[in-house]
Amino acid sequence: MDQVIKAADLRAAGVPGYVIDLKCRPGGPWQRILPGVVLLGASPPTRAQRLQAALAYAGPEAVVTGVDALHAHGLHALPPPPRIHLLQPATTRRSCADHVLLERTTRPPKVVVESGLPVAEPTRAVLDAARHEPDPLRQHHLLATAVRSGMCTVTGLTRELDAGSKRGTATPRATLRLLSALLR
Repeated sequence: MDQVIKAADLRAAGVPGYVIDLKCRPGGPWQRILPGVVLLGASPPTRAQRLQAALAYAGPEAVVTGVDALHAHGLHALPPPPRIHLLQPATTRRSCADHVLLERTTRPPKVVVESGLPVAEPTRAVLDAARHEPDPLRQHHLLATAVRSGMCTVTGLTRELDAGSKRGTATPRATLRLLSALLR
């Protein structure tokens, strides 16, 4: 698990809370990377460790989406965003941490396990990333890259947009119309 563990699991394994606190002090051999989540190392966490920590923090029903899910599916042409994007059931009330974007959903995606991570299927992951991308040019690049790679189709993306939340979909819809016209 890339040296990422919940503090509760350490305590359950017999490590006293004061030892965890002591080892997680500045300059110590461990660090807390999210509330209740410990990295058993002093080096800055890797992206993979941050993903594991985010999933441990969010709980067992959380699913990776957005660009990190696309990376897990093999689309590496997109730069990683500053925050890890996770979907969680609408009934969950976990709040966002610094480098994690937790989005509640009433429409859970189809989950695929890639590289040991529960990730949203590509079409949903692309649209989740696009809806949260504030820059229209980067949003266009994201959608065009996903279509060009063959990972998604314009028709499939449009169908998913129509089925999901309407929040943040104006620019992706315009981009998909443009891509559809260019591909004809």
